[in-house]
Amino acid sequence: MLVSCRQNNELGERIEKMKETAEFGTVEYTIKKIIKANDVRLLAIGDRKILFSCTAYLKAGIDLNNFSIDSVTINNNSVTVSLPHAKLLSLNMPSEEIELVYDHVSFFRNGFSSEDRLNLLAQGEADIKNDVVNLGIIEDAEKNAKELFTAMLAQMGFETINIEFN
Repeated sequence: MLVSCRQNNELGERIEKMKETAEFGTVEYTIKKIIKANDVRLLAIGDRKILFSCTAYLKAGIDLNNFSIDSVTINNNSVTVSLPHAKLLSLNMPSEEIELVYDHVSFFRNGFSSEDRLNLLAQGEADIKNDVVNLGIIEDAEKNAKELFTAMLAQMGFETINIEFN
């Protein structure tokens, strides 16, 4: 009983320290993205084409804001931890890593405006966000969080460790 109380107190202290970070990033991906547009109109003479290459940095992990010791069940040397599902924590496309690769505008057409270019880059960023599930980053973030919590709890002396996501 005394060991379980000590473990519970130590676990509570570690959880509070982890919560200070609020978002617990467990995986980071670097993605190269090609963004292209081919603007061909029926009534316009000629076409406009543009192609960007950019690098995006994605970080996924667990949001610990609502996590508390109540999400932990201890029974002797057995512990069950219920964590929130992983999510995308940040997506960064630094402007210095965006490269205009190709830009072609027919003689009778106006070039791509700054607003057009920004809209295309915003659409590229939205495409990456929409594809997060297919990239496997969420699964990797949960796998890494599970491994980290399992190692921490084993170090604290727990013999049976169950990590769940809800």
